[in-house]
Amino acid sequence: MTITASPVLQRMLQPLTQTLRNEVLSAFLSLKPAAKEEDRYHQLAEKNAEDTITPEERQELESIVSANTVLSLLRKEAREELSHR
Repeated sequence: MTITASPVLQRMLQPLTQTLRNEVLSAFLSLKPAAKEEDRYHQLAEKNAEDTITPEERQELESIVSANTVLSLLRKEAREELSHR
């Protein structure tokens, strides 16, 4: 399953970010994947572009993309909430 930057997920994150302290929201802004995950993403993306990716690797790539999408949306919601306080 791939998570997209959907309005539904965004709406689900808003109540969470609205209840968090500024320190926690600020911490969310610095969330990013570990270097190991970034490297693995680039390896898999290259294999995908070359059409040499296995089904298992494609599933792993989709999982990384989904996790990154959630992190990005969480950072976005934290940034927006902080700007309204």
